[in-house]
Amino acid sequence: MDGVLNLNKPAGMTSHDVVDRVRVLLNERRIGHTGTLDPLATGVLVLCIGKATRIARFLEAEEKEYRAVMRLGTTTDTLDAEGQVLETRAYTPPAQQNIINVMQGFIGTIMQRPPVYSAVKINGVPSYRLAREGRAKPLEPRPVTISSIDLLAYEDPFVTIAVRCSKGVYIRSLCAEIGDALGMGAHLTGLERTRSGSFRIERAITLESFGEIVAAGNAMTVITTIDAALAGMPAIPVSEPETVRVLHGNQISCPSTLVNNGGDLVRLHSPSGTLLAIARIVSGVLKPDLVFC
Repeated sequence: MDGVLNLNKPAGMTSHDVVDRVRVLLNERRIGHTGTLDPLATGVLVLCIGKATRIARFLEAEEKEYRAVMRLGTTTDTLDAEGQVLETRAYTPPAQQNIINVMQGFIGTIMQRPPVYSAVKINGVPSYRLAREGRAKPLEPRPVTISSIDLLAYEDPFVTIAVRCSKGVYIRSLCAEIGDALGMGAHLTGLERTRSGSFRIERAITLESFGEIVAAGNAMTVITTIDAALAGMPAIPVSEPETVRVLHGNQISCPSTLVNNGGDLVRLHSPSGTLLAIARIVSGVLKPDLVFC
């Protein structure tokens, strides 16, 4: 079975737990996800199944959206509600416009330091393991892009926000940073991923429902094909001679309408409509990046 599953991850499970459960349901070892969600978090967890694991890196790179709730005035060691409280500060509840103004300062490409309680590896060891042993060190800041932050609700001490961002953004860190900028600290209390690329929460299926669908023998009715999962990339039909070249990993000419889109990715389809490859536009030609057939 090959394809992509848009799963609504439940709270209390790690992303790896979900992957293991689906592996058992489908009797398929080749399953991976395209972006970790902490146990506290729920929402869109995109799973790549079978041959679709080869496109995970493309799906992982796509933009994501979150709905997050943070609590003002309290900081924790994990930056979320599952951690130990480090400090509780007395503060005057900020005005709503003040919160909005502070959040706007985080929009754009910023340097963000991953939490020490994260899966980032240090010399091959996950940082969270070192943190649990009291040996964690601050991680190096990384460039990430936050496209928008919208205030959805505010009832002190809770602030609900919607975030649209690049891969690699830690919403826990963002909430803590907003709290620090407000002068009172904050931590994440709830998180839902509402979109990952083209996969949205409205179309996500629960783990329980998926188990029932698999038991009924209808798994493919909720699994997106590899080609459809990559629909955000332009599709280019190629000729029979070009098909042979692509299957051997050779570059082919690029349509004149795309020659100036250097670095962009496109899908290449055979004359029969079969997905042949993902190619990158390089110096006016199409260079295969991943060949499927």
